[in-house]
Amino acid sequence: MKGKMKVIIIILVLLLVGTGVFLWKMNQISTQLSEQEQERLAEERDLVEEQDGKEIDQINSVDIIPLYLKGADKNVVTTDFKNVKEIYSEKKSSEVEENLTAIKKNKSFSLQEPLWAYNPYGTNRDSMYVYFTTSGNCYCRYTVSVKDEDIPDFTRTAAIETAGGVTKTHEYQIIGLVPGETNYITLHMYNSDDELSAKQTFSVDVPSSKAGAQQKLQTEDGRSKTTISNGLYAVFEKKKAILLYDNSGILRGEIPTIDNFGMNMEQVYDTLLFASGKGQLSQVNALGQVTKTIATSGYTQAGEFCYDGGGNVYVIATANQKGAAPASKIIKVELETGEVSQMLDMDTLLSKVYKKAVKKAKKSTVNWVELNSVQVVGANSLLISSKKLSSIFKVSNVGSLLPKINYIIADKKIYQSYKSLKKKVLTKVSGDEQEEAAPTSESILETAQETEAFASQYGQEALCYQAASEEGQYDLSLLNNNAGTGEKGSKKSYYYQYRVDETAKTYQLTKKLAFDQTKKHGNILEQEESYIYCNSDKKAFSEVDDTGKLMKQFKANAAVYRVTKSDFKGFWFQ
Repeated sequence: MKGKMKVIIIILVLLLVGTGVFLWKMNQISTQLSEQEQERLAEERDLVEEQDGKEIDQINSVDIIPLYLKGADKNVVTTDFKNVKEIYSEKKSSEVEENLTAIKKNKSFSLQEPLWAYNPYGTNRDSMYVYFTTSGNCYCRYTVSVKDEDIPDFTRTAAIETAGGVTKTHEYQIIGLVPGETNYITLHMYNSDDELSAKQTFSVDVPSSKAGAQQKLQTEDGRSKTTISNGLYAVFEKKKAILLYDNSGILRGEIPTIDNFGMNMEQVYDTLLFASGKGQLSQVNALGQVTKTIATSGYTQAGEFCYDGGGNVYVIATANQKGAAPASKIIKVELETGEVSQMLDMDTLLSKVYKKAVKKAKKSTVNWVELNSVQVVGANSLLISSKKLSSIFKVSNVGSLLPKINYIIADKKIYQSYKSLKKKVLTKVSGDEQEEAAPTSESILETAQETEAFASQYGQEALCYQAASEEGQYDLSLLNNNAGTGEKGSKKSYYYQYRVDETAKTYQLTKKLAFDQTKKHGNILEQEESYIYCNSDKKAFSEVDDTGKLMKQFKANAAVYRVTKSDFKGFWFQ
């Protein structure tokens, strides 16, 4: 019996030791993976000070394969477009795809001899298309490097749709090229064990910005110790392009548009959806191909759009009719069919306000409402922002003969002359609103003093809706420009976050941050540990931490309408 007990004890000890060794090993592997991930995140932050030298400095010139876009040595496929309108032709884009497919079928392409095409679909002037196959399964992590010490390397892992994240067939849009520079593209191939199996470097001279965009924005570092978020800023400014800038203010993408117009861009399924012109929406896939362009027939876009998650896009618009009030309509665009229908007409929904504005202006065409933001909050329900009325409307039965204003978020004084509308204004309730950050010379946030519980928003922009856990409640954030009807004399704009209680018919200010004022356009986005603020009036945008300290400020040479930020994981990168 004693002998059996000894055996059992020994076995238990061995199991405990084995388990301990196993857990230690797993912890070690986890730590190594964590360190590797942190290194990759730092590498992808696009900051010179966080990178371990430049890729091009580690490569012998004899190992670089030159790519030529023109001339006798031309070895890159190029495409000619008559104009930007032709770029967004589905037919033209399909022809380009068919041409690339034919080339791929007629020849084998390897890592050392890939098929290269410069911006073949015309949708990103700072990109290259590449196609090749490898003998074994692997993934591609590429680096774009230039011989300028002030321009960081741009390194990303190209997205792969196959299971396991590795493949033998590689087809990517390499973005992040710097316009007006010789770019060195190094393709690093890794196997499923994350071991480097092969690499090859290519050089290409990329043309300067066709839209006249700045290659480098003027930047100013702040005192914040918080690490700036990874990703690219999508800048909608007074250029005929959507511009992508990195954390160092370097231009990494130029998506051409027909007009000086655009307020937002959304990822819809496997495409990016954006306004390619005031009269059309386009969808572009990760390779740059235009998969869909829909004309907003009978209407001109006049603000942002919002995707409802079910194949429909709601767009702020102006009817193409003589005497039509600008930015007073909401239209629905069905992505599948291309059908366009008017869903809401503010001229009739607020007919008394509209008629009074027309009478006061003594003309039929008057910018009386100026819708500038829309959010889908349920079936046939919208939240819409009116800049001119300093009001946010919740409207239901959208698209029916009898749309209904459920309530209004605004200062009640605005509707003093309209008894029926005044009753629909939600009641303010005091709460634990937070005003972030004491002012410093390095912060664009400042403490602002209010004599009342809180002042309603005035001339607001860029609504962001988020459902709350409590039934009947949601959070609504926005840029309170503090401009126009009811503005205060603080010369500040604010980030506002409301908690709206639809059951109690109240709204409460839960967060408030003060910024240098922008009266026209602009937006504020809250991220995990930071805020991104677009100051349109000053042609600038900034990222600040959650205590209000400035991380970085970027200044442009043209009016900036709005700025968003995305790491584009799951689209271009993984």
